Formats: sequence, C-alpha cells, structure tokens
Amino acid sequence: MARQWFAVRAKARRELEALHHFERQGFVAYLPRTLVRTTHARKVCWKQRPFFPGYLFLHLAPEERRWTTIRSTIGAIGAVHFGHHYPPLPDTFIEMLKAREDEQGVIVADRTPDAVFKAGERVRVLNGPMAGLEGVFVAMRGEERVLIMLDWLQRKVRAELALNEVIAAA
Repeated sequence: MARQWFAVRAKARRELEALHHFERQGFVAYLPRTLVRTTHARKVCWKQRPFFPGYLFLHLAPEERRWTTIRSTIGAIGAVHFGHHYPPLPDTFIEMLKAREDEQGVIVADRTPDAVFKAGERVRVLNGPMAGLEGVFVAMRGEERVLIMLDWLQRKVRAELALNEVIAAA
C-alpha cells in the first residue's frame, strides 16, 4: 500500500514546532504557509503564517501510521480522526497547494503585499469612531488610505480611512 496524506492538528501557534519534531522523527511533513498582513504600532508588515492555522500534513506509509506517536509529538494534538477512522487526503489536494507556492515556499493567494485588499472584499474597521463596522473595500487612495463602503444605519456610506484602521472581515 502506498503513502497517503493525513491531516494533523497542532497546538495553537505551534505548527512550525510540530513540523520540526515530525521531521526530526523521520516523518514526511508539510506545512503550507501564506503571507498575512499584520499591523503593530501603525507599522504594516507581512509575515508567514500557516495557510491552515492549527493543521499540518503527514505523508505516511502504512507502517508509519503510529497514531500514539503522532499524538505525543511536541506541538501536535493528533491526527484528524472520526472514531477509529483516520481519513486520508487525496494526493491532488497537497499537489494543488504545492503548485501555488512561490520560490520561498509561500502559497500565493489572490493578493500580493502591494495589493492589500481585492475590490469587493469584506473589511472591518478596527478603531476610531467607526470601530466594529463592516463594509466593502472599493479602492486604494494613495499608499496608506483606503476607500470603503460601510453598512451603517441601513445605508451604504463611503468612508476614506487609514490602511492600518481596516482588516479583512472574518
């Protein structure tokens, strides 16, 4: 029987640690990553984060499916399972993720660091008098300003805000 891919849950923000420990044990592991825009003290930067937060993938041969070993690996919670059934993932799923990676091994999403939001994307205001309101991204206004349409008092209202005051709505 050939190797199959399995999803493994990792502890919160410890996916990379689990990846290293699985590789150290000789497992073939894969942690897809993407770029995420973060802001701190009004500074915008891009950081690599897991594409599927809380999950990574193991490519296991039948003799490597030692679920207790996987569950006790540092940083891991255990393989995704339903009762005693551990469902494998199709190889095409992992191949599709790897095909979207760039030279640095980062999955390229629909946006790049230069294009912060896509037109029509749902956004939420972080702070200021409109904090918590959700709307739709319309366009960039220079490098540090965004134009959005807010849903406010059952009306659509145009607002121009600083880029660091807006994030993608969950």
